[in-house]
Amino acid sequence: MSMKLVYFNVRGLAETSRMILAVAKQEYEDYRYPLEVVDMATHKMVKDEFDKDKADGKLVKSLNKVPFLEVDGEIIPQSKTIERFLAYRFDMMGSSDIESAKIDSICECVRDFKDMYQKVRVSEDKETAMNEWFTVTLVERLTLLENLLGNEGFSVGSSTSLSDIVLYSFITNFFDNKEASMNATLATPNLRKIIDRIHSLPEMIEWLEKCPKTNF
Repeated sequence: MSMKLVYFNVRGLAETSRMILAVAKQEYEDYRYPLEVVDMATHKMVKDEFDKDKADGKLVKSLNKVPFLEVDGEIIPQSKTIERFLAYRFDMMGSSDIESAKIDSICECVRDFKDMYQKVRVSEDKETAMNEWFTVTLVERLTLLENLLGNEGFSVGSSTSLSDIVLYSFITNFFDNKEASMNATLATPNLRKIIDRIHSLPEMIEWLEKCPKTNF
């Protein structure tokens, strides 16, 4: 099986999939379109190589978007679909239908949290909104989520799952203010055990050491 994960040279929507592949110790082509940020506030960026491939019709099977995963010539678009595909392929979706559903539900909770955060990012009084998000809202959401998590460093079952990696990526990678996101987990010991365990995996340590360093 040959795999090629295509995205820009940033973490963004592809980093969780890269982490899954790293933990699963899988060989793949990590293809990254060059991306130059001109103005982050207006999302003005230079991406000539991507634009050329789009104009040439090379990206139609992913609806002219990235990320997409190419597996033995077949194109799989959509970041969450890619994550689930990889998780099923590499035995990270639990040992039963119930465990699989629990893993998926935790991932969907994280998706909800991300959607909530997008509204905070565009608030008129951004500083106040951010402070409330990290010290109140996120803490409340994670405290509720804590009730769904196992207490031995695994969110579901007794082996590394997609929801473990999604939680780790969310807290350590998603936010610009990583110190604040970690502080929001102080009241959630089960979540902290998951984050600490994933962070200490040799495969994750190796990935974090070798992965390209990007701004976002």
